[in-house]
Amino acid sequence: MAPRTVIVGDVHGCSQELEDLLLAVRFKPGVDRLVFVGDLVARGPDSRGAVERARELGARAVRGNHDEKVLSWWRAKKRHGEEGANKLVPLSDRHRAVVEVLEEEHFAWLDALPLHLPLPEHDLVVVHAGVDPQSTPERCPQEVLLLVRSIDHKGKPSRMLDGVPWAQAWGGPRQLVFGHDARRGLQLEPHATGLDTGCCYGRSLTALVLGEGQRLARTPEARRRHLRSVPSRRVWCPPGTGDGAE
Repeated sequence: MAPRTVIVGDVHGCSQELEDLLLAVRFKPGVDRLVFVGDLVARGPDSRGAVERARELGARAVRGNHDEKVLSWWRAKKRHGEEGANKLVPLSDRHRAVVEVLEEEHFAWLDALPLHLPLPEHDLVVVHAGVDPQSTPERCPQEVLLLVRSIDHKGKPSRMLDGVPWAQAWGGPRQLVFGHDARRGLQLEPHATGLDTGCCYGRSLTALVLGEGQRLARTPEARRRHLRSVPSRRVWCPPGTGDGAE
């Protein structure tokens, strides 16, 4: 049986919904390939379970901004101890809950994740938040790859929701698959597909499923045939404005 590639949107600790989605797409461990767009942790109820399941299934992933937040604390802890890390990297209650349940092997796995992941068999690149449309994933700074949502009136990448969604401004030629922007939800642009459909906010968890060597269709209608979503089991976290520090 030919392997498929299953690219999953932001899990945010929603490990039960991840299991629901894997069942819905009939994921075959050891055959199919599993890829995450980042933000496996925080906001949902089971960050540890989400990371452990990803590791167990041999998944590939990019690092998300919430992953990076807890990693920043972990790196500081290794250098300065826990008290020093708490001073250098203040954590919200949500992130504090994550660092209290992750073990060294979980942090190390997250720390090894790249910021952009080429999948040449599908002629696409996975990033967490997005890119500067005037650049490439390889040349974008970490801040853009982890946080960008829009292009502002000056033509600069912005983490805010005002301005033009960066995915609308991205002209390719490579296809990009990303997460991060749950407030805009599913995005199906000619050269970019956004998969964060707000599972932790009580909406849904979405996957893009591609057959072996299959490339993304350009039209939204054709691409929708390769999407599968499952509903969230509950509202795990109230949505914010998208403009805050997290």
